[in-house]
Amino acid sequence: AIGQLTVLQLFIVSAIEGTLYVFFNIAEAACLPRVVAKEQLPAATAQNMATDGINALIGPPLGGALYALGSMLPFLADAISYFASVISLFFIKANFQELRVAARRKLWVEIGEGLSWLWHQPLIRFMALLTGGNNLISAGFILIVIVLAQHMHASSFTIGVIFATGGIGAILGALIATSIQKRFSFGQVIIGTSWAFALVMPFYIIAPDPLVLSILTAAVFISGPIYNVVQFSYRSALIPDELQGRVNSVFRLIAFGGQPLGLALTGLLIQYIGIIPTIVIDSVVMILLALAATINKHVRNAKPLA
Repeated sequence: AIGQLTVLQLFIVSAIEGTLYVFFNIAEAACLPRVVAKEQLPAATAQNMATDGINALIGPPLGGALYALGSMLPFLADAISYFASVISLFFIKANFQELRVAARRKLWVEIGEGLSWLWHQPLIRFMALLTGGNNLISAGFILIVIVLAQHMHASSFTIGVIFATGGIGAILGALIATSIQKRFSFGQVIIGTSWAFALVMPFYIIAPDPLVLSILTAAVFISGPIYNVVQFSYRSALIPDELQGRVNSVFRLIAFGGQPLGLALTGLLIQYIGIIPTIVIDSVVMILLALAATINKHVRNAKPLA
């Protein structure tokens, strides 16, 4: 009936928006190296991530406030923001891609080219697998924090504060990522952030209260943007312009394709073996991933970008 919103409608709209976001995200990743100079890639990536962190931090309370004023206001504001984003594209003077004439080919052939290039680059291939492993575990991280907080009898407000603290940590991580990238080598950052997540994770087992939970969550959220800024800017500088979209789409499929599985596995593990054994398993996997990064010669010996 008109005027009524159903769960099915929410599922459909969310699926459509999520699908379109994938195209936007890949296009954004492919265009960024054309909009800024190679030496500016880390700073530009960090600014993007800081903006995402700020939006994630203020978006939910702002949406709630708008909804309190009127049920249609959050959706109207969202639509206006999308429209403003489209208009802003016309003010970018740089070409999003090198001008070239190429014969149209089948989609699967072009995807195969991206996969072939990635697979023949040992460092990029390993980073895709490492990022995929990290995301497989981190997908269920939020669920772990919520369950731990509930066991501590934390209120919904307190749980919100825990994640707000994590959001502040993510913004801080994005803001300092460029400085860290300049001070340390690619390998040092990737190995260091991998170990940071792996070594913080076990402390959730002994976290006594929501305050410590907030501190640990902020620490985890700080390391994520630093890792992402460094690995994204490094690989973007290496990928040929004509392959940016194809390689990034394959990389992101490997890196993020396991997130739904990770979330489902975390839920199943918590339900059937409990929260503490689940954290132990996640910690062991993260330590193994950190060890893999540490011993990988391509990570350790990655050359600085010119």
